[in-house]
Amino acid sequence: MCKEIQMKKYTFLVALLLCFSSHVFAENGILVPTQNPKAPFRLFHTNNIYTLLKLDTRTGQIWQVQWGSSSERFTVPLDDEVIVTNGKPGRFTLHPTKNIFTFVLIDQESGNTWHVQWGDKGERFRYPIK
Repeated sequence: MCKEIQMKKYTFLVALLLCFSSHVFAENGILVPTQNPKAPFRLFHTNNIYTLLKLDTRTGQIWQVQWGSSSERFTVPLDDEVIVTNGKPGRFTLHPTKNIFTFVLIDQESGNTWHVQWGDKGERFRYPIK
């Protein structure tokens, strides 16, 4: 009888530890709003809480959007050049990389790709990957 009680306590303790460990190791998810992949404009999160990238999914143009206090709000283009003039919505999309400042832009019709970097003035660019 005593051995049976010890076994029940042990089983309960293991179950309790498993419940707590799954809670501890659970990732804190960031809520990302659902976006229409065929929309003419889309916002992409960066790992900087104050910076987003705005993509014109028809032309491939990208803007760095910074929000915060009124003196720190701005929108600037990463590159002034339009890649495609008559593209359909959803033609271009962005993929993040492990580098906080770097994304890959892909033309989903032609397969062409570009190395995109956001940051301070002089550090923003979009270069073709050949």
